[in-house]
Amino acid sequence: MILVIGEALIDLIENRYQPGAFNAIVGGANLNVATALAKRGSAHTFYARMSNDRFGQIIREKLTTNNVNFENSLITNENSTLAIVSLNEAGIPNYSFYVNGTSDWGWTKEELPTQEQLNEAGITCIQFGCLTMAMEPGNLVIEEWAKERKEVTISHDINIRSALGFDPAKEKARVERTNKFSHIIKASDEDIEWLYQNQRPVDEVAQEWANEGKIVLITRGAEGTSVFTKNNEPKNVPSRKINVVDTVGAGDTFCANLLGQLQDNNYLGTNLNQIDIEELTNYVYIAGIAASITCERAGCEPPTPEDLRAVLETR
Repeated sequence: MILVIGEALIDLIENRYQPGAFNAIVGGANLNVATALAKRGSAHTFYARMSNDRFGQIIREKLTTNNVNFENSLITNENSTLAIVSLNEAGIPNYSFYVNGTSDWGWTKEELPTQEQLNEAGITCIQFGCLTMAMEPGNLVIEEWAKERKEVTISHDINIRSALGFDPAKEKARVERTNKFSHIIKASDEDIEWLYQNQRPVDEVAQEWANEGKIVLITRGAEGTSVFTKNNEPKNVPSRKINVVDTVGAGDTFCANLLGQLQDNNYLGTNLNQIDIEELTNYVYIAGIAASITCERAGCEPPTPEDLRAVLETR
């Protein structure tokens, strides 16, 4: 089973065709991963801290509709987090946030599952990243908890939100610290460019991380995904040409569909290092197709297996 931990928030998304008008959409990178796992039928559980306000109710209603398992999530008295998403003409989102004192970042050690509880639940993978691993104080609590987990695959989606005004040097140190105990690392080329302030080539950084025994995936938008491992030459996996509606949730869909395939084939947990590079590359290709389907839809609406199969059959 895959445990996803992190933010469950509201995206107020600007209407591309009606500037100044916003729709309240359930979002959050980690919630999107859990939703995409549920849509593909993968065994999962979602740990989140959700408000008891109206937005929190809307979040839980959407999770229920999508069959997301959130029975271990917490209901809090803090307000829900709001992300304001404005879209440019190409459908690329820009973010601003209302985050101070909201429910998503208040994690305590006591709220997190013990190793015994993880074992009893059959957890083989922990997925996190984005704001959950950047926002204090909760990020530090999760970091200390996650690095002590044994025989579990740790998947870290870096997913920088620079609009929150983070200091690049501090973020770089945090990301590198988290990467040390992660097994799968996903980042966009823009994430690395921002973290290193364009002082180092993206591929050089990715290969350096991979040389520590990690699987490193660099997404490059329309150019596809590059796969870096310790003992192989980088593999460039092409993307599918589409008409983009928006890219909200594309990376989250990618993560879910990659992890779902690894779970289906019993690679999560202690078997990850047994995967062949060609097999991994094929999983990355399929995960990229799933992400492209999300990009053809407004908001994060990940594909079902039937949706994905229909597109793959045309390739």
